[in-house]
Amino acid sequence: MTERNGTERNRLCSSLLCRVMGFGYDLQLGVFPKVVRIETTNACNAECVICPHRKMTRPVRRLDEALYRAIIDECSSFACKEVHLHNFGEPLLDTRLEMFIGYAKSKGIPRVKIFSNGSLLSEERAKGLIEAGLDEIKISFDGASKEEFEAIRLPLKFDEIVENIFRLVDLRNRQKSMLKVRVACCSTSNQSETMALLGSRVDSFSFGKIHNWGTEGYETRAVGVRKPCSRVWRTLTILASGDVSLCCLDYDGQVNLGRVDASNRIAAIWRSSAYKRIRQLHKRARQDEVPLCAHCSKAFL
Repeated sequence: MTERNGTERNRLCSSLLCRVMGFGYDLQLGVFPKVVRIETTNACNAECVICPHRKMTRPVRRLDEALYRAIIDECSSFACKEVHLHNFGEPLLDTRLEMFIGYAKSKGIPRVKIFSNGSLLSEERAKGLIEAGLDEIKISFDGASKEEFEAIRLPLKFDEIVENIFRLVDLRNRQKSMLKVRVACCSTSNQSETMALLGSRVDSFSFGKIHNWGTEGYETRAVGVRKPCSRVWRTLTILASGDVSLCCLDYDGQVNLGRVDASNRIAAIWRSSAYKRIRQLHKRARQDEVPLCAHCSKAFL
């Protein structure tokens, strides 16, 4: 009886929370997403044990350059404030990255950001990112020691990543660039030890939690009070194919919300019936009806 009462209480709390938060998100919803995430490549040079990239079945490819320019042009015309040039791959594997950053900045995009594993941050690439006008780079860094890092982030080398980060910060400082260098960690046995080496050198150091990528194959927590996901009101994610996926956790493009091309623009997709349906389900605590959201551990408090 106690378990049944707890389940019913969670259901009622979820319904109320999703309705209230969803109403607030609706009030902030604009005609264009606040953040547009563009996957210029879904290739990656790492096989991290906490990432399902090796399970991805969609083809490895690069975004068409003409399509990229069209996307940025539309973002500029709608005064989009933030563009992320990453999603489910290592952005520095794309040799066009610096050019892409420069084009976005030339079109007046206020904030251009990438998320990287840091392994390809040579001196040349670091200088290129700074000169292109990159506003923020966030580097993944897991583990409390060299041994722990290299056991998680295969086949990356701890010493090389640390050296790359230090060099980037030094170059940034010497050039008096406004680039923000941040580090993110989601798996470590000791947060203090993880932060000790880099915490005083970078602009910020954040710790997150390992999530289940919306699948049951990882640490799944499918109980508790649900919350609506702000991503479906805030961020639009474009895969290297041009397809619009549900969010950054949708590594295989399982939930397709449209395709950006010459006849289908971001603004129309953002206000489409497909997106409206997803938002309505989140507002009603009915995420179970959305593939990926049904088992997503981020959907719970």
